[in-house]
Amino acid sequence: MGVDRLPRRSRQRCICLLLQTALFLIDAAGILPSGPAYRETSAGRGEDLAAYYVAYFERQHDVLLSVALSSVLGLVAAVALIVLALALVRLRGRAEPGPQAWAVVFSVGALLLLFSDAVQLSQLAVYRDSAFTPEFPADIVAVGRTSEAIDSLSGYLANAGDLAVAVALVGLAGLLGRPVALLARGLAAVLLVSVITWQVGPGPVYVVSALLSGLVLAPAGLVATGLVLRRGTASDPAGELRGVTPLPSG
Repeated sequence: MGVDRLPRRSRQRCICLLLQTALFLIDAAGILPSGPAYRETSAGRGEDLAAYYVAYFERQHDVLLSVALSSVLGLVAAVALIVLALALVRLRGRAEPGPQAWAVVFSVGALLLLFSDAVQLSQLAVYRDSAFTPEFPADIVAVGRTSEAIDSLSGYLANAGDLAVAVALVGLAGLLGRPVALLARGLAAVLLVSVITWQVGPGPVYVVSALLSGLVLAPAGLVATGLVLRRGTASDPAGELRGVTPLPSG
């Protein structure tokens, strides 16, 4: 990746994050079909759970395209974030071990986010099926419980990734100019808030923090970081000030 392509690739990362957050906003705003509520009836717990999971999978079948698109965008964005972190450390890290260690932490966080979206994609095979019935309660309840466990795994991976990225942002902020460093630290704080509120139970604060990070802070930080890297390399084309060689143009 050439240095002159960094701003353009930063914009591509922004598009992925913005689209993924927009899909989250559409779901949170109730534009997509809402999930069913569990209701107890005289039929018994097994029958009630079966009816709930049938309605749940019908809903997931209706929003299948949104789930698939959001997960794919997340995969692309995670890989792009790793590339950006490595470029930042290579161009501005002065070959010091500290920034390299923070880049590793950041990359681990991005990989956890990637795994989270990959786990979510594994659910598509179930969501594509629209023939669930409550005729055999034990079967549909078993499938529903398994799907819930997979969703929980995806959520924990995503939160662990956000936590690692937040910690790494604080460490990498020192490689950036003051305005961009403030953006990075602000994004780290918002990510920590989203992780804490998700653990407590998703609510309005969680939704606001997710929208603030995905629609404002992360896109602005990505574009600003790309511009900083391009300008920094342009002012030191030989890489002498940082003790590194410039990235290849191909």
